[in-house]
Formats: sequence, C-alpha cells, structure tokens
Amino acid sequence: MSCLRVVSCGVGIWLVAGAAAIGGPDGQELLYVGNNRGGTISVIEVPAFKVVGEFDAVPDIARSQRAPGSYVDDLVAPSSGEVLYVSRGDARDIAAFSTDRERLLWRLPTQGVADHFALSPDGKRLFVSVENEGRALVIDTAKREVVGQFENGPGPHGMRLSPDGSRVYNGCITGNQLAVADATTFQVLKRIQFDEGVRPFDITPDGRKMFLQLSKLHGFLELDLRSDRITKTVHLPVPEGVSHQQVYPHTAHHGLALTPDGRHLCVGSTVAGYMAILSVPELDLLATIPVGKEPSWVIPSLDGRYCYVSARGENTVSVISIDERKEVARVRVGDYPQRMWTVRVPRRPPSSP
Repeated sequence: MSCLRVVSCGVGIWLVAGAAAIGGPDGQELLYVGNNRGGTISVIEVPAFKVVGEFDAVPDIARSQRAPGSYVDDLVAPSSGEVLYVSRGDARDIAAFSTDRERLLWRLPTQGVADHFALSPDGKRLFVSVENEGRALVIDTAKREVVGQFENGPGPHGMRLSPDGSRVYNGCITGNQLAVADATTFQVLKRIQFDEGVRPFDITPDGRKMFLQLSKLHGFLELDLRSDRITKTVHLPVPEGVSHQQVYPHTAHHGLALTPDGRHLCVGSTVAGYMAILSVPELDLLATIPVGKEPSWVIPSLDGRYCYVSARGENTVSVISIDERKEVARVRVGDYPQRMWTVRVPRRPPSSP
C-alpha cells in the first residue's frame, strides 16, 4: 500500500490508499491545489476526483508565527513528477517538495514576494515573478540558486513560456504591460502595452496567438504574437445583478487556459461565478457553467477532457467536462484555493510498517 501525509488541525496523520489507486506504469495522475491562506496543498486523485491527502506547505514556519496572508501562491512540477515547486508569497521564498512523501527538500529566499511561475520544458530553469520588486528571477533548479533576472514594470504577475521554450512572457498588473524575454539570455526583447493590468494568459500550441485577460474586462483579448496586435476582444456574459464595472477584488475575470490540443479555451469569471468554454479558433461561446463564488484559476487535465476551476470563495475545485459541457464533480479542499498543477507522479514505495 501507499501513504499520503495529511495535516489536520496541526497534527500529522497518515491516510492509507489502496495499491490500485497508483494506476498504470506511468504512475498516478494527481491534481495539486494550493490553498493560499491555509498554507496547505490538497492532493486530488484523478480520475476519481477525491482528495487523498493534504500537506503543510510551510512546515518550517511555526503556526504561531504565521500572520494572516498568502503562503501558497503558485505551484508547478516537471514532467518527471518527482518534485513540486511552490512560491510562498509572504514567506518570500520558493520551496521544493518531494512528491513521494511531501517532504520539504529545499527553500530559496526571493527577498520580495514570490508570485507566479514558469518552468522550462527540461525542468532546469524556473522563472519567478517577484511581485513587489518589478522583476523576474531565473532559478537553476539543480544548483538551487538564482542565475539571472530581468526587469518588468510594477506588479509582475502571470508567467508563461512559449511552446518551444525560447521565450518567457511576464504580465504586469500595475504596469499594464507584457514583457517578452529570451529564455536563454534573460534579455527583455520587447514590452507590449495595454490599457489595463495583464492578468492570466495562455498561448496556442503553434505559438502564434495569445489569449489574455485584463483587470476590468469581462472577457479576454486575442493577441497576434507575430504583429503584437490585438485581433479580437471577446466579451463574455455579465449576469443580471453584476455590473459591467464590477471587479473583485481587482479583476473581473481571472483564470484562463487552453486544452492541450488547442481546440477549446476555458475562461473563469470571478465576479459572475462561472467558467466559460469557447471553441478555438472560432471563439464561439459553447457554454457557461456555474462553479461557485470567486473562481480564480483554471487549468486543463492532462488528457484535455476536463478543465479544473478553483473557487476561492467556496474552498472547492470544480471538474468541468469539455465534451459534456457541465460540472461533473466538485471537490472541497483547503482555505482559499487558487493555483493548481496536474502531473503524473512516480509509483510510491511501500510504506514502512
């Protein structure tokens, strides 16, 4: 059998899972959910969509010393699935955890508030927005040290690599811009200006288009990455009782992701409490699905059949079927869930007696 460590009321216990849950030769697919205020990470088994564990993401900080704030901001794992990187905002560092026993491996101070991540395809470079310092750090994951940085504007936030891994895109909230840097030299190649702060964004598999959200837009933009021109502005439904000017707390929509095949776009409406499914490239609205209060992040499943939506106002994660265009599961997680990551982890060794 295998074990997952669970933290409950500050006491560590062990939850035993049957060997059948480990899955095939490629290991078990798990969805990791960062509980921002709770400082924990919930572990959801796929495709059962059940929480099979939760572990403390700040075990090195005594609970008596944790002021209310953000302790789990973003999380990402390489394709090997052996390690999970976590940006710990108010701890002002990033931390690496093993996925076999959820053990803290190492931490690296970032001085400023660590925010969103992007990981190179080979897992060797981790790009980190430092939100309050107007810059991004580049971390060598093997050496566990900062090997470069590049400047953005005020409030660097969302981070993505181009599909070929050659460029890194870093959105800026208060600077209203998108910095494009060379992923090898870390030199900023250009900055694309917008009327509002840049929120979540994603890039088509061919690297030609970007879909991105702005702070006050009830919808998203389509950006041509060859010309840096906005080619479409897509407005999504604003339900009765929700103002077109309403944002929460500083953004109308937050959470946007393409399915791996690039054929569908999942978009979260923070103020309206739904997730929209659109066809790509047509950008036809196929469905809006209620997911609870304050959806804040969206990612697809590894096979592209689902989109996962965290609702921080409900402490839940919704599982949305793309084909069925409906919610097929809603999972209760920890306090204020936001960022998520899905990866296949290696088979866990048998537990000690």
